[in-house]
Amino acid sequence: MELSKFIDAVPENGTLTIIARGPDSNGDVFGIMLLKELLKRGEPIFVILYEPLLVFRSNLEREGISLEEALSERFMVFDVFGSFKGIERDLPYVYQLKGYLDDGVFVTKYREFIKSLAERFAGERLWIFTYLSSGACKLFKNPKKTYQLGWGAEIEVMGSIPDVRAILVYDSTDCPEIEGFLYTFSDVVIEVLREGLGRRAYITKGPESRVFDPFAGGEDG
Repeated sequence: MELSKFIDAVPENGTLTIIARGPDSNGDVFGIMLLKELLKRGEPIFVILYEPLLVFRSNLEREGISLEEALSERFMVFDVFGSFKGIERDLPYVYQLKGYLDDGVFVTKYREFIKSLAERFAGERLWIFTYLSSGACKLFKNPKKTYQLGWGAEIEVMGSIPDVRAILVYDSTDCPEIEGFLYTFSDVVIEVLREGLGRRAYITKGPESRVFDPFAGGEDG
């Protein structure tokens, strides 16, 4: 299995969503594998973190990535979880919103933040990577509406960036409210399931339908 094929399948200004059908599917691990491939390519990446930073760091380390070494002007993290929970981070290139937050305040402050982000990458291609989008249900009172507004703000504000591509990682058991929205606007959807002792991935939306083993390299037509 060549991870580059999945990254190359994301069209200009397009979105790939990985749906983990349960935490034991390891769909989030497959997402981290794609993130690692983007890092190897030297692509500018903006991570939107809806889960604890320590969880994200641990999962990166399992794939041989040091978060502290990866962080740079071309690998930035927006810590939504830490912003809502009031957990301050003293790490360069890890950004948070300060002060009181609710759904509406978050969207307003987030729009202002990504305006500055867009200015940094004007004229470049930028990748957005979310981990995990399903964490929205743990943070927002109205996760579907707030997630939609946040995504809309990104599209609106990032107009100065000619090509914004996204890889969204989502666990269907944690936040079923937003799955329909994710599926609708995604260009490619890969659903990862545990089947028996192994895992299978199904491309259920995109240029082709395929079934493959996301971890062992096996593939079925």
